[in-house]
Amino acid sequence: MDSVPNTPPGQLRRMAAVWEQVLKKGGIGPEDSFFTLGGQSVMAGTLVRAAGERFGVRIPIRTLFEYSRLGEFTDHVVGLALPTTPVTAPPPDTVPPDVPLEMTAFQRRIWLAEQIDPGVRNHVPLAWSVAGRLDPDRLRVALGRLVAEHEILRTRFLDEDGGWSVRLREPWLPPLELLDLGEGPEDTSEGAADIPAGVTEWLEAALRLPFDLESGQLLRAALGEFADGRQLLLLCVHHMVIDGESIPVLLAELDRCCATPERPRQVVQYREFAAHQREQRDSAAWHTDLAYWESALEGASADTPLPAPERPEPNGAFRLPLPAGLLDSLRAVQSEHGVSWFMVAATALAVSLHRWTGLDDVTFGSPTANRNHPRFAELFGPSLNTAVLRSGVTADSTVLDVLLRMRGEALGALEHQAVEFDDVLNHVKPARRFGHTPYVNVTLNMNLLDDHVAVLDGARLTPLLIDELRGDYAKFGLTVTMVQLAGRLIGLVSHRGDQLGAEDARDLADRLAALLKRFPEALHEPVLPRG
Repeated sequence: MDSVPNTPPGQLRRMAAVWEQVLKKGGIGPEDSFFTLGGQSVMAGTLVRAAGERFGVRIPIRTLFEYSRLGEFTDHVVGLALPTTPVTAPPPDTVPPDVPLEMTAFQRRIWLAEQIDPGVRNHVPLAWSVAGRLDPDRLRVALGRLVAEHEILRTRFLDEDGGWSVRLREPWLPPLELLDLGEGPEDTSEGAADIPAGVTEWLEAALRLPFDLESGQLLRAALGEFADGRQLLLLCVHHMVIDGESIPVLLAELDRCCATPERPRQVVQYREFAAHQREQRDSAAWHTDLAYWESALEGASADTPLPAPERPEPNGAFRLPLPAGLLDSLRAVQSEHGVSWFMVAATALAVSLHRWTGLDDVTFGSPTANRNHPRFAELFGPSLNTAVLRSGVTADSTVLDVLLRMRGEALGALEHQAVEFDDVLNHVKPARRFGHTPYVNVTLNMNLLDDHVAVLDGARLTPLLIDELRGDYAKFGLTVTMVQLAGRLIGLVSHRGDQLGAEDARDLADRLAALLKRFPEALHEPVLPRG
């Protein structure tokens, strides 16, 4: 490995080891760029945390975007002098069932939505193809151990005297349904869309059936088997106890429970995260972040208008027609401008909204994982916050101008997560419409299924995409989800039929896909028509 000026070779090797572990690539050299190696925003957070722990410094996430090559990043980090604060306190012991616990802002929002409208479903359906074989009995035992060790999976959400209350219940054993899937498709690997009817039937039934939030049993499981012995693992989990960042933790912990069921270990519990969030309120960082969002949203419309159909239509979901080599075609843009592919997707969505609506100021939302504290990097439980991305343009603005704006917006959002989105809304008091969430009724979501490929009890699990279910649980007027799966970028669109008709949703999606396909060539195009 070559060295670079001002960087001791030993330090460069230490940093390269961190990059190789996070990016899952070998032989990374000093001139290699985070972006050309496939890096993106969520991975950036993991990398700077890991590098900070290895080098004993606190690294702002913006550093990786400003020094995106291994050599220059190492050079900068070695020069940092601010030590991190080690976390030495052991996790507290298990609390008894009668002791009230904290509910996070995200959980309160989900709980309130279901109290207002019992028809709302906040279920998270998950499916994996299994390469190898899972033993149902061992899997049942592991699921029971998982519930016993992670309190979030046995947490009860109670409605007491018109308010909420949170308690733990005793460990319980999730039933494991066994499904006969018959002959099935020839291949269910690599996220294949040809999913057998028995799988979609089970997931659709699991999505329709409400969870009893007071039961503390918010997990359903099934193991499907084809006639030739291939298997699929299916889960349906309530959003109160899981989010996308928790899925790798779930699989890793389930694997550990399979391998060593008789050796439980002490884990960081979700109530610790909830208590940490409460402690952050009214801190200096909390007030700084609140002031940031107040300034960022000043003068912004609380609603990006969507053309509602004359009569409500069914919810819908479909894929964006994206080419197979899109990620590769974007890497030169990423490296030149120091942006992730999420920032590119945000730019394409912003430009499409500007052109579609004719507005010069639009906002949309994006979920963020609020787990930057090293102690909660492997937390099991939802840690989501919501960031608002705002795009303002003039008659002379180009696509490149929006790209640089989105870069700043995304980095600003990642750096100002101490305050919850609900607190921002309570502070700025935007105008509200029933059924519309201010600023974020259009949402861009990033889903890294590549990171969710896992080993469970010796079998390899590959996540499956089940597109047709997305319309069933559409929460916002329009949601665009960008999925990285098997090295390919896949776009999924879902919409609420009472706020956006199918024809208009397809029109916007086609505009978005067309811009992404030719993004490198479109950078100097005007955003709005001239003349």
